[in-house]
Amino acid sequence: MRITLLFLLSVGLFGQSGLTGSCRSGGAYPRCVGGEVVFSGPNYPAEVHVTVTNSSGTTIDDGDYKTEGGVLSFTENLSFADTYRIAINGRVALTVTT
Repeated sequence: MRITLLFLLSVGLFGQSGLTGSCRSGGAYPRCVGGEVVFSGPNYPAEVHVTVTNSSGTTIDDGDYKTEGGVLSFTENLSFADTYRIAINGRVALTVTT
């Protein structure tokens, strides 16, 4: 019972977002060659807030995106070699290294 409860709690706190990425300029996601990274995922509300930060905490993108039929799709230009965090509605969904 305790193990099951712990597992359910951790899934609730760190649940998967369904957001995935692909490298537009080469590399194997999530280790993309610098450039454009395409992110997409299903089951999102009509509008979401996306925040992208680099390893030093500098905000690269901080905006609202509309979904189409619940599918979120957006492209980020992550040209500089770094590790980036992608947050959806304030929760980190992915970490990408370019």
